[in-house]
Amino acid sequence: MDWGDLAEMALDQMDRANTVTRAIDDTAIPGETPMLATSARARQEWSNGTLVLTTHRLVYAKEGRPPVAVSLAGITDITATRSRLTGNVLRVVAFSGAYGWENVVRAETFVETLREAVATAITAAANAAQNAGEVSPQRPDGSAILDELARLAVLHRHGALTDDEFIQAKRQLIRG
Repeated sequence: MDWGDLAEMALDQMDRANTVTRAIDDTAIPGETPMLATSARARQEWSNGTLVLTTHRLVYAKEGRPPVAVSLAGITDITATRSRLTGNVLRVVAFSGAYGWENVVRAETFVETLREAVATAITAAANAAQNAGEVSPQRPDGSAILDELARLAVLHRHGALTDDEFIQAKRQLIRG
């Protein structure tokens, strides 16, 4: 490798960063600001993209692919593990589906910040819904909807609920 190859690699990385920035900016929600970013690889892919945590969403962007955005308020479970083969693995379960990324750089910091951001987003969404009179946070039996969603996520994570049972239980809870 010579200096020319090194310069070419640096330009490729800068172009990739610009592509990711454009992808995030093109889909930004008004008032949304970036909080943290890291490199990660979606399953079944050979090269890394970028995971960006914003005030409203978790976005995976990779050159040549449309960005994948997950609403923070819709995230029900976050799991981080370590694998010899794929490095740090991040799994996120949300109302919109299940997502997984491998080879996550600085995973511990990213996961901790993601969990804090999700808690903040869920609280803000619940407060906004309550203030708008859209949703009563209490069920007739006195249990909070968010507490029940958290309980379902724990049961699912520990294998007590299958994916289909988990999805069905969430739908029933949301519909009332």
